[in-house]
Amino acid sequence: MEQITRESLERASLRILSRRYQRAKDTIMHIVHRVCASLPSTREIAERFRPLWSGILTVDGKVVKVYDAAIERIDRSKLSENEIVWMHKQRWLVGVDHGTGDLPHHDLAEEEGRIEWIMYFRQLKAIGYPLRAVISDGNEDIPRAARFVYGQQIVHQLCTRHFVESIGKLLPPDDEDHCAERQRLEAFITMIQRVIEAETIEEAAERLVDLTAYRRTIRSRIATAMIQRFKAAKFELCAHLLHPTLHLPHTNNDAENLIRQLNQRLKTIGRFMHWRSARDYCNAWALLRRFTPFTDCCKARRDRNGKCPLQLAGVDTRNIDPMRLRKGS
Repeated sequence: MEQITRESLERASLRILSRRYQRAKDTIMHIVHRVCASLPSTREIAERFRPLWSGILTVDGKVVKVYDAAIERIDRSKLSENEIVWMHKQRWLVGVDHGTGDLPHHDLAEEEGRIEWIMYFRQLKAIGYPLRAVISDGNEDIPRAARFVYGQQIVHQLCTRHFVESIGKLLPPDDEDHCAERQRLEAFITMIQRVIEAETIEEAAERLVDLTAYRRTIRSRIATAMIQRFKAAKFELCAHLLHPTLHLPHTNNDAENLIRQLNQRLKTIGRFMHWRSARDYCNAWALLRRFTPFTDCCKARRDRNGKCPLQLAGVDTRNIDPMRLRKGS
């Protein structure tokens, strides 16, 4: 049963598993759900192995399709088609420890608002995670929730890539009438990006001088809106420069890359028939990921290759099959 579940988590479809093990698809599905439901939670893993995390957490959320029969009894005549679609979706909230690549905690929630993130950080604190800084996209509820639970001393780094993408949406249409203005504004965005992605605070200050000088040459309401957004978020965009000893990443790529991997797995599943099945399956996938060695890390992270996230967190993972771990054991 454990091997079937492992292969499912590693992207084997029900059809392939059914042929491989000569069992009906429903049987395979029940086996996978049974094993996933028996696996330990993040809290149990923390209590058993006591990982040593860096306290630098990149977070994000992912939509997971979940069917809920109770929704069918709701009067949907006044709801839009988009609202009906979203009624069948949950959010998987996850954090990745930047120093180890481990997944200290994750959870399935109905929304991705402040209450859900407060509950997430409370569980994170309960397992002993030593949060010092959080890196997120533009969801303001995330840093607010982190500071509500851990205290106002928590550093927040706003993902610079998400910020650049957000101001890029202010650009005028890409047509002949706006060609010249668009080119000037694209150059302006590039200069903002160079400031917030500088290697040192001194380098950022030098680039800011160039940005200010270029701003004076542009007469555009859009440029004004862009610089206002930059000024409003400058301290969070430059947290990695203001707190050099923390060695913060300036993007939440760790979490986004993880979610991209999960998304590849969930493509063949479509949607789960119950939120418990979705929660247990995502938990099993994350657990396997924590015990799976890195293979394609490069540059400064090359030393991670051959080691799994829990190993990098100081855990002796030899002779441990994560699919054979059980709740309460």
